[in-house]
Amino acid sequence: MKQTQQRLFAICMMLGFCFTAFSQNCTLVGWASQNGGVTGGGSATPTVVSNYTDFKNAVTSTTVKVVHISGTITFPAAGRINFQDQTGKTIYGLPGSKLVSTDLTAAGSGILYVKRCSNILFRNITFEGPGAYDTDGNDNMTIDNCTNVWVDHCDFQDGVDGNLDVKNLADYISITWCRFIYLKPPISGGSGGANDHRFSNLFGSSDGATGDRGKLRITMQNCWWAQGCKERMPRVRFGKVHIVNNYFSCSGNNHCVRAGFEADLRVESNYFENVNNPIDLFDNDFTAVSSINNSFVGTTGTTAGSGTAFTPPYTLTVTPAANVKSQVMTGAGATLSSPTCSGTANYTLTTTASPAAGGTVTGAGSYAAGSTATVTATAATGYTFTGWSGAASGTTNPVSITMNANQSVTANFTATTTTYTLSVTASPAAGGTVTGAGSYSSGATATITATANAGYSFTGWSGDASGTSTSTTVTMSANKAAVANFQAVSGGSSTIRIEDDATASTGFCSYEGSISSNSGANNGKVVNLTNSTAKGVNWKVNTPAGGSYTLTWRYVNSSSSNTYTMKLLVNGVTINSAQPFAKTSSSTTFATSTATVSLVSGGNIIRLESVTSNATADIDWIEITGNSPVAGDCNVAKAAPLLLPIAATKEKTGVYPNPSNGLTNIGFYLAEADNVTIAVVNAAGKTVLSQSSKLQAGYHIKALNMGGRQAGLYIVTVSGVKKQGEVFKLIIE
Repeated sequence: MKQTQQRLFAICMMLGFCFTAFSQNCTLVGWASQNGGVTGGGSATPTVVSNYTDFKNAVTSTTVKVVHISGTITFPAAGRINFQDQTGKTIYGLPGSKLVSTDLTAAGSGILYVKRCSNILFRNITFEGPGAYDTDGNDNMTIDNCTNVWVDHCDFQDGVDGNLDVKNLADYISITWCRFIYLKPPISGGSGGANDHRFSNLFGSSDGATGDRGKLRITMQNCWWAQGCKERMPRVRFGKVHIVNNYFSCSGNNHCVRAGFEADLRVESNYFENVNNPIDLFDNDFTAVSSINNSFVGTTGTTAGSGTAFTPPYTLTVTPAANVKSQVMTGAGATLSSPTCSGTANYTLTTTASPAAGGTVTGAGSYAAGSTATVTATAATGYTFTGWSGAASGTTNPVSITMNANQSVTANFTATTTTYTLSVTASPAAGGTVTGAGSYSSGATATITATANAGYSFTGWSGDASGTSTSTTVTMSANKAAVANFQAVSGGSSTIRIEDDATASTGFCSYEGSISSNSGANNGKVVNLTNSTAKGVNWKVNTPAGGSYTLTWRYVNSSSSNTYTMKLLVNGVTINSAQPFAKTSSSTTFATSTATVSLVSGGNIIRLESVTSNATADIDWIEITGNSPVAGDCNVAKAAPLLLPIAATKEKTGVYPNPSNGLTNIGFYLAEADNVTIAVVNAAGKTVLSQSSKLQAGYHIKALNMGGRQAGLYIVTVSGVKKQGEVFKLIIE
């Protein structure tokens, strides 16, 4: 840019006058100034990009409003970017930047295809293609069906099919201070047949595209068709195109401006030098071509127009043709040093994290010369910031950088050693042992092993481990907890199933809902609970001894509006407030849900209960696996004496008075301190009262207020972490 400024100063001195290049060069003129004009992305914070992926993401994002291109970005094969359906955006090339495509194929060539966009500004961008090759490919940039687009101070080089085309209902376009050039020789042998297809600009794609009538209103001012351009500078169909103050120096060409079908051209105050056919009237099927105050130096062929072209609705300053050459050669192309067009130099700050996974760095962007940039490093989890390198040093964070040149700064991070804890548990505790607990470094693999005690078998892992192998591994990316689940096998392990067509005397106690038909169910029926909170289904099972048992439900739960958990209660105590019943793929596709629970000797009430008012899983059957379970009779409560004598004490154990009118005491004995829960369950299996407390060893009496309860039979359970549950019958009169 310094050389450009020097060249401008020299020309100013020779001509005896100077114009304010940068303020003049960045003023919107022509057709794009109509219909609301062009503001682009305005003052939005720029997103600076220096590689293809970031550039593509920024261009195609509707939220990014200003994009600054830094350095050379080489497009991959078939990397042309479709920039569509956006409004209010600026794409600016920082000094020295360039977009490069080497793809010569029909489908993959081109750099930007801009479609259905409005209020868009392209400025100071260099587009470099691989060279002209007639494969009916793509231009460096195509503007399709867009309105109010301003292309300013851009350099278009060596497009495959052309440099810049405008077509298909596009309207209100201004192209100013742009250079069109072919620096690479044409490539022959293309499928289109033209061995020299250095055809720069096509406005309107075909004579049959009649939708372009009244559209394609385009202004080209202060542009330069330099060496290598053969034709189409531009070729126009339909549009009202104002070609003003441009310089044509492409010697050896076929023609410059070509008036195609229904073209309405105003060719005004341009400088044509050593070119052929400056104004080509072609098939004489245009609307009008006016040739006004142009300079023709060393040209051959047609220079005259025919008819009277349109009068622009806008005003602009028209430079005399004799001064156009020096003006355009000085300013056309990607010659700007600042996005503000003020002539003040801007410098680019690039930031990098090393390693990339170590953290993030903020502060990259474009800065005015002499300004101060603030750069901040933020370490990722597991990393520590250790210092700066490049344009900054030391460990101060954030750091300030004076922008007196393009700068690059690197934030350096080091991985830190993090230790995580693995805890293991056996469930039930008497079922076996588990090894592998301890502290591990982040990312380490811990091996855990479950060993069943006599009378138990290992059934599988839960928590942060899964599977049924007795040994498994856990990756330590955080604190983890694994549970080894065991099942009692003494007395012989067996499984019983209680279907939904069973009776109260065979274990199917009650349900709050209905029995529905389902062809996928085992017996063609399922339990469909009422869509309300705390509605449930109850089963009863008798066991010869207390211990661990496995419960399995077959169910269907296909609706996306359903709830995928239920509350599991055993003998009135909540075992799991969110027993999973995962979504199934259809209303006839069934799955199973499993839980391991502790059952007491004798009768046990198992209940599944809804937790919201949404629909829940429909239940086909329940299976109970363990030490010889049998279906219980729901009509018979466990016989329990009202007074159970305890050795060495005269205190009584049980509920009293019984029957009761509502005020009841329960007495029980603890061999050691324990967390004790007292629960009361009605005949339907629903918990109506529950209270927990931590108690010391010894005899205890707890008062139960059953006042206002419906008369009938209730079951009272007393259970603890260490105490085996006791079950009592209570009658309320």
